[in-house]
Amino acid sequence: AMGRSRLLYIEECAESAVRLKALLAGRKDLLLLHAADANHGIKLARSRRPHAILIDIDRAGMSAAEFVKVLRAEPATETTPVLALAANTAPEAIVKALEAGFFQVLAKPLQAAPFMEALAFALEFTAVERSEQNPLILRFGHTRGL
Repeated sequence: AMGRSRLLYIEECAESAVRLKALLAGRKDLLLLHAADANHGIKLARSRRPHAILIDIDRAGMSAAEFVKVLRAEPATETTPVLALAANTAPEAIVKALEAGFFQVLAKPLQAAPFMEALAFALEFTAVERSEQNPLILRFGHTRGL
């Protein structure tokens, strides 16, 4: 799993998890982690430090804002991009989610193209964030030999 980006998907519906796994089947650079609820998702996020998180905010088992607040309060997950999957994508609902700390809001049902674009952006964001936090990269400016 070295060199692979980790995506944590928090979704109680097993069928949705299977669909996402199928969508990402060709991505050998990506490891998909799954949690059935937000509490398990937070535990996985702490231990596995995913590069991005996708959460169905309508079925997470805790409020979406509360979930993001918990992640932002911890050094291991404070900058992890969290993509929200939501039934309500009215402008005011999206603004509320972004203000709560979500990286991006995607409409349900999940559409492949917008999701892949959002995922690529989230993973790029994490790569930059983590390189800036790495003292070796700050000191030497590259990761060769690491």
